[in-house]
Amino acid sequence: MESMKEISDSIRARFDAMDKARESALTTSRKITRNSGDSIKAIHREEWEQAESLMKETRDLVRYIHDSLQEFPGLYYSGYVEDSQVEFAEVSILYSVLRGMPLPTPESLMIENTAYLKGVGDATGELRRHILDLIRKSRPEEAEKYLDVMDEFYTEMMSFDYPDAIMHGLR
Repeated sequence: MESMKEISDSIRARFDAMDKARESALTTSRKITRNSGDSIKAIHREEWEQAESLMKETRDLVRYIHDSLQEFPGLYYSGYVEDSQVEFAEVSILYSVLRGMPLPTPESLMIENTAYLKGVGDATGELRRHILDLIRKSRPEEAEKYLDVMDEFYTEMMSFDYPDAIMHGLR
């Protein structure tokens, strides 16, 4: 039979590992969010190489969080990881649309479905900004195709009607 000290030491070791993983995930999540924002800025300035470089680094960080929290699902699903995944989804979707590439999937981005859908919603706002920029540049015909993409995003997003326990606040 184990003593209370041995049991406590075992619990403490688990909590120490969780705390270390949590701190690392928080730092990494902040970096994902920062990189995603910087990537979006680069995209709007049409600095494609800069955006691609940041997105590659960010993809590696998303993979790191995904892998490093496998043992701690409570931390993975605590909220801040999903928030950073939303930002990564947003930039990945925006980049794909503006570069004429196939849309990434949640699986290819290694993110959760709700984070992906929230990213779709956020990417729609960035597409709106891009459309306005094109109109300002007297290129409304080019903007038209992005309106069609926004319409498709909206139509699909409106088709999701599930409880908040599944949707995590997606409206």
